[in-house]
Amino acid sequence: MDTETAAAPPPDAATAAPGCPVRRPEPRTGAGPGTGGGTAPEPLPEPLGAAFLARPGEILTELRETCPVTRVRTPSGRPAWLVTRADDVRAGFLDPRLSLSGGRTPDPEVRRRALDVTLVNYDPPDHTRIRRLAAPALSPARMGAYRERIATAARDLLDAADAARGDGPVELMESFARPLAFRSLCEIFGVREEERAALYEPVACLADKGRYTPAAVEASVARIDAFVRGEMARRTAAPGDDVVSRTLAAWHEQGGAAEDEVASLLAMLLLAGFDSTVQAIGMSTVALLEHPEVQRSLREDPERVAGAVDELLRWDTPGPFSTKRVALADVRFGDTVIPRGSGVLLSVAAANHDPRHHADPGTLDPGRATAGRHLTFGLGPHYCPGSALARLELTLALTALLTRWPGLTPALPLSDLTWGGGYLHRRLAALPVLPSSV
Repeated sequence: MDTETAAAPPPDAATAAPGCPVRRPEPRTGAGPGTGGGTAPEPLPEPLGAAFLARPGEILTELRETCPVTRVRTPSGRPAWLVTRADDVRAGFLDPRLSLSGGRTPDPEVRRRALDVTLVNYDPPDHTRIRRLAAPALSPARMGAYRERIATAARDLLDAADAARGDGPVELMESFARPLAFRSLCEIFGVREEERAALYEPVACLADKGRYTPAAVEASVARIDAFVRGEMARRTAAPGDDVVSRTLAAWHEQGGAAEDEVASLLAMLLLAGFDSTVQAIGMSTVALLEHPEVQRSLREDPERVAGAVDELLRWDTPGPFSTKRVALADVRFGDTVIPRGSGVLLSVAAANHDPRHHADPGTLDPGRATAGRHLTFGLGPHYCPGSALARLELTLALTALLTRWPGLTPALPLSDLTWGGGYLHRRLAALPVLPSSV
């Protein structure tokens, strides 16, 4: 889970890059007798509010080119350091001093529900010993075995959407992106057909908790915990050829993890694999609606879609920032030192559009040679374990979409689309499109 918790940096420890205002930590009020209550804190910029959801690229570009390492206040009210240049972001992903756990070591003896702790809150070596259990089950070769089933699901969903729409628009998020991502996960997890309908609501709830009541969220956590543990028991008794069975086989063979940690790993794969894929399908479709010439070229040659997926992932990403890290020591980026104890946000979206790494980054180029160097899946020990599945799903979803209809246009101005979620994970609420038959 993303965390906003970080200790306050020591006074006067920060230095800033040339051209950036020095954002020093706020002085404490009431520092001592005769102080008159202390000095008022210097206000920090707040660039990550509601406007950020609609136009993150514009805001991140300005930050990257003027203040590539800068201290801000997040919408939760907590300060954090933003790192926006590609070289710095890549270095940050690989720096063990930037910790996801905040230096806390998990106790495998403490029993937890599957969602009380997740792999993203672990640092190596704890992260490594758990991640390795699922990595072989999620390899490109393993995911490729599901190609035809996912492609069939995509075609069936578009057929149903076309039949239901009459002459009106199709709302792609609800009729295509969400059910396709869910069906794909059910296939690779080996979820039985009769259990899928009951599983969808808790998965959808935990993917976008802001839309649900606290009671519904708590019920969904309990439902996912029960589901994961039930599947673990079932696959232990009768293994199959699926992600759960292969992960359990690796666990039983290698050991090195508590049962709760394995349950947490499987729950994380289920939930992260749903929400991120849903949004990637939506954002990639928006990109193609914004660039009809690219849409047309891919429709004319669907074999190019697989090669265009990395460029679409570079172009826009559901997660503009990595999960928040905590500096375990002073960390230098160029001329700026981030003090120990500070919260740090590495901007994937800003790095993906850094002209120092991607020439003419404001052009959507399906043949871009550097597209595969995007950071949407992260880098280093926390590189997304489900990246092969995400690429496969996005390829098959877009191929089905482009080949199903001769043309696709937005049903409303793209500037009127509603973006929700938050600065750590943007969500497209709905995407109505008008398919053309000629």
